[in-house]
Amino acid sequence: MEKVNQISMGLRIGETIKDYFSLTKFKVVTVMLFTVLVGYLLATKGSFDALHMMATLVGIAGCAMSGAVLNHLVDRYRDTQMQRTKRRAVATGKVSVESAFLFSMSLLLIGFSLLFWQVNALTAVLSVLSMFGYGVIYSLWLKPASPQNITIGGLAGAMPPLLGYTAVTNMVAPEALLWVLIIFTWTPPHFWALAIYKKEDYAKAEVPMLPVTHGVEFTAFQAWLYCLLLCLVSVLPVLIGSQGLIYLVVATYINAKFTWYTYRMWCQPSNQNARQSFRYSIFYIMWLFGALLLDHYVRLIAF
Repeated sequence: MEKVNQISMGLRIGETIKDYFSLTKFKVVTVMLFTVLVGYLLATKGSFDALHMMATLVGIAGCAMSGAVLNHLVDRYRDTQMQRTKRRAVATGKVSVESAFLFSMSLLLIGFSLLFWQVNALTAVLSVLSMFGYGVIYSLWLKPASPQNITIGGLAGAMPPLLGYTAVTNMVAPEALLWVLIIFTWTPPHFWALAIYKKEDYAKAEVPMLPVTHGVEFTAFQAWLYCLLLCLVSVLPVLIGSQGLIYLVVATYINAKFTWYTYRMWCQPSNQNARQSFRYSIFYIMWLFGALLLDHYVRLIAF
């Protein structure tokens, strides 16, 4: 009987850990950390301190996950109305509001302290501001207030590559701001594709996402326009001389493909086309930042 109780307790602990971990949106954070890593490596001139880089990634991850937990807290009532989110741990009561808030603040404290003491104050402050922008400004104010919520709030999610850069240089540079601009421009077509095939969920939860307030066709058209703008913005690193031919070739190809996906989503509105556009948008940002890194090291070796 004692052994059964121990097994049962172990299962409950495992479920609790799983519930808390789910609050961190770790899959999203992983993609974000990839752009942080790219920004970090682009700021180096070949060699780097592995422990410093790890402190940077863990510290920024802590701040980002803190914002994700706050998002779960703010959205807990809306989440119960949406098929996609109704099983979230705070929405279902598996994790209490008080516990989730303490978890969020603990992650923030760990992340900020690590960045401040092991990296630099600039990166620590910018990481906290980014967390606040997503967890509070976007989640609490913008999301329920405006159909342009993701456009305005996208700045917080665009910060990661800049954070990687400042971790090395302790300064903000034009090329790093271009990476922020790229993600800022990429965010609307990325998120609006998701919002299109989750339109009914957002409508039920009374969240004024663009497909709910202006319709699917208008939203898809806006996503396509942003893709056209992204085509221009993403080649700016080449125009200022920080990137070369390899990056230009990759960027041109994936821009054409992403633009095609959003154009088809506009001309043939359907959940399937929106879902395909959303999935490709994730590959797009990974390929683009991978191309930034590849081009950087090829040029470094060549010259």
